[in-house]
Amino acid sequence: MTMLPEGLPYEEDVILTWMRDRFLQDLALGRKPKSANAKDGLSRLGLNPYFTYPAIALFEPCPPQGDDEEEKAQRIERMRDDLQQRAFRGSAVFMDGRHRIGLLFSWASADQLEAVQSLVAERFGVPVSVGVGAPCALLGDVHQSYRQASRALQDTFYRGTGNVIRHGELPRYAAPRDDTPELEQALLESLKAADADADIEAAVDAYYDALLAEGPIEIRAMYELTARLLVGTERKLLPNANYESACNRCEILSVVKLRTLREIKAYVASFLSGVRSALLPERKESHRSIIKKTIQHMEQDYRGASLQRMAQKVYMTPTYLSLLFKLNTGTTFIEHLTQIRIEKAKSLLVGTHYKNYEVAELVGYHDPRYFSQIFKRKVGLSPTEYRESAGMA
Repeated sequence: MTMLPEGLPYEEDVILTWMRDRFLQDLALGRKPKSANAKDGLSRLGLNPYFTYPAIALFEPCPPQGDDEEEKAQRIERMRDDLQQRAFRGSAVFMDGRHRIGLLFSWASADQLEAVQSLVAERFGVPVSVGVGAPCALLGDVHQSYRQASRALQDTFYRGTGNVIRHGELPRYAAPRDDTPELEQALLESLKAADADADIEAAVDAYYDALLAEGPIEIRAMYELTARLLVGTERKLLPNANYESACNRCEILSVVKLRTLREIKAYVASFLSGVRSALLPERKESHRSIIKKTIQHMEQDYRGASLQRMAQKVYMTPTYLSLLFKLNTGTTFIEHLTQIRIEKAKSLLVGTHYKNYEVAELVGYHDPRYFSQIFKRKVGLSPTEYRESAGMA
């Protein structure tokens, strides 16, 4: 069989890389069921077709906070190229489409994974987690190893990032405890009695230690219990805050973005510290001043404003600022920012000849369709209809 030549021009090399990725993704997802066909396809793409007990390992970098999707994609591309140079002889490297790098290898090389992971993490300066599936007898069954590797990566929730986790080492999940309401009440009492943030952090640690006393529980259940804890605490300690249901959804969305139990504990402790601080009467005037400054920053920088960015400007955590905003204005941070942007958009639609997509960009919306949806929801007219009503069409 004719192998692909070395030294391909750049354009052909990019196409070949894409073809290899696509083929290996199909193999990992079980869309190449016959081992003979898989070997033939690997050979045609210039890859090693012979594996002794093939298995899949998935490398997942933990990007720095604040990285956007483009930065993540660029890093993973560079990491894939680097891993291709460092991986074992005869292995195949591919992108799996989920910001992870797949490694198809023979099981005899499995003991080298820690060394490769360490080198890649050191090279790029970020923690790299590796999930390892079990070996298969046939190449056509390697999709089973891929699913196991993906499942192993989920355990970074408990183990933290930067570890090599083998599927065979995963623990059995215990059922959530029946007395979680009592545990929540105990945490609430600890919060009321806390004299400092350190007391709250200790109480949060005790709460989660009790939840996991019988062993790790399903990760989805952990997210649900955390969201329930946050919403329930708001309702019990701040009954007069007049929150809307959308506020609670914001907190839940914040929780599910957290990747590890350690991050969840830190978030909950920060949130509860904010609640405790909000209850102290001597700080209310200070809080109002902070919110006033935050709104001023939002009005000046509405195009690039975000909760994270505004929190940095007033020297607070995003969680705490979000809580204070709801308490002092009766609305959420994002709702207030949206109103500022919509008012500015109305002014631009009436007073300029910018196209609708240009107006969207100028007020901070990169997706014109989303901008139109938000505008119509708030104003009752589409941007075009609003412009026409003012005689600016």
